[in-house]
Amino acid sequence: MLSDEEIFFLYGRNAVISRKGRFTFVHLDRPSVELVRARTEDFDADEFFKCGCSVCHLIRDGGLIVFDDSPYEDEEILLE
Repeated sequence: MLSDEEIFFLYGRNAVISRKGRFTFVHLDRPSVELVRARTEDFDADEFFKCGCSVCHLIRDGGLIVFDDSPYEDEEILLE
């Protein structure tokens, strides 16, 4: 399981972190306390990973789930 410091390094200091069991949730969309609580308390791994694809297996095994429901803004993306 990643530490808070490792998560902040990867996702930035504005990331909100919550945990349930062996899962760590990283909320990048600056959610309210109520939304973080709901996402965390209502999380059901069997429902979340119901498709059984290889990507779901990797994420489930890794235990890190990232939420970002931020609205997409059409902007130029520069690749360095």
